[in-house]
Amino acid sequence: MWEAVERAPGKYDEEYLQKINHMILKLGEKGIYTMVDAHQDVFARTMCGEGMPAFYAEGKYVDHSCEGFLMPLVLRQFGLCSSIRDYHFHLDKNGWPLVEECTKNFFVEYYPTAESMSAFDRLYKNVNGIQDKFLAYWDLVARTFANNPYIVGYDPINEPFMGDFIKDLKLLIPGYMDLHRLQPMYKKIYDIYQKYDTSKIMFYEPPQGPDTVPLFGGLVFPVGFSENPGGKENTHN
Repeated sequence: MWEAVERAPGKYDEEYLQKINHMILKLGEKGIYTMVDAHQDVFARTMCGEGMPAFYAEGKYVDHSCEGFLMPLVLRQFGLCSSIRDYHFHLDKNGWPLVEECTKNFFVEYYPTAESMSAFDRLYKNVNGIQDKFLAYWDLVARTFANNPYIVGYDPINEPFMGDFIKDLKLLIPGYMDLHRLQPMYKKIYDIYQKYDTSKIMFYEPPQGPDTVPLFGGLVFPVGFSENPGGKENTHN
């Protein structure tokens, strides 16, 4: 998880990474190979999630209300666009919702909050340089693990959420986010992997949204990527 690697802005826990690298080596000695992914669920602890550093999920990095084509008050009737603050959770010493209160609800319920949607949206669009921070995290991880023969590859982000589909309704179109949000970011991350080790495979995902969730009992749609992150010349069959 990114939050375990970057403990404060620009301050990395390289000892932690070495421990993970050692663990993967020990697994490899028993015949177990590893795929490393940047795991997250609902982005960060500030919004009852995990994965991304909390300091990149508060302040200028998130919104606490929604604006867009659809009226927020109407959306809230469908469980969309509320703020994590509307749950009135008790807070821990960091000002984050208490885990034991967060877990009273199914975590997926927190994805369409204003904080979650705005955080994902800013990551994909590099608002306030947050994507640059994510790329720097992956640069350190890829460099640290480059010579580990038991790592088969990397997944840049686990189950990416759509982002702020209230402000940009096009994100609800199947395949749109793949092409316009994820593909450019994936290409940058792929280049980082290749810089340190060309033998590692990249595993990448579409968003949790219109092209992965069946509609009307079974309609599914193709993903919208026009090519893999490494380009056609770097396709692994």
